[in-house]
Formats: sequence, structure tokens, C-alpha cells
Amino acid sequence: MNQTLETILKSIDKAKGYNTIVYDFNKFNPFIDYVVITTASNLRQVNALADYIREDLLKEQLPLKHIEGNKESKWVLVDADSVVVHIFEENERSVYALEKLYAGCDRVNF
Repeated sequence: MNQTLETILKSIDKAKGYNTIVYDFNKFNPFIDYVVITTASNLRQVNALADYIREDLLKEQLPLKHIEGNKESKWVLVDADSVVVHIFEENERSVYALEKLYAGCDRVNF
């Protein structure tokens, strides 16, 4: 596990994200080491998760390329260079079912 992933997981825990899954992408993509999927119970929490991740990465001087989504988005994507984070509002996560897309990837225990 790299420092960026550790910081992101601490941020998710701090903002009370749940049903968090981490996929190891090293075998499949030379640009991404990990993909994280986490759930928020409402839009306010989606935004809080993105804010905590952004603030903690910047505080630790870790890479943050882009955050895709706005204050009304039920799905926010955080590009932290080697780690990509999908933050879903509870009902939205089941619509996209990324777990099915990533079924061939190894999960990381944390």
C-alpha cells in the first residue's frame, strides 16, 4: 500500500465513508496502482468525503490531479495520480455497479 492510498483511506474513515473497496490495478493499468470505491449516505457526505481527501492529500503534499463532479453530483471521482477514488451516493453506487466491471481485479485488504 502506498502513502497516497493510506492517506485516502484515513480521509474516508474520518468522513465516515462506508462499504469501501480497494482494487489493485497494477497488473491491468501502468498508470493506476489502485482504484477505491466508497459510499456516502447523502450528497452532503459525498462532498465531505471529496473535501477531506483533497485537504489531506494537499496537507501531506501528495499528488492530486483533478476532482470530477460538483456539489450536486451523486458520483465524484478523485484522481490522485496512482490512486483513483469513486465516491458514490448510496443509491447511485448500485446504478453503475463498478464492482462488476472490476471483478477480475484483486482486492486489497486494509
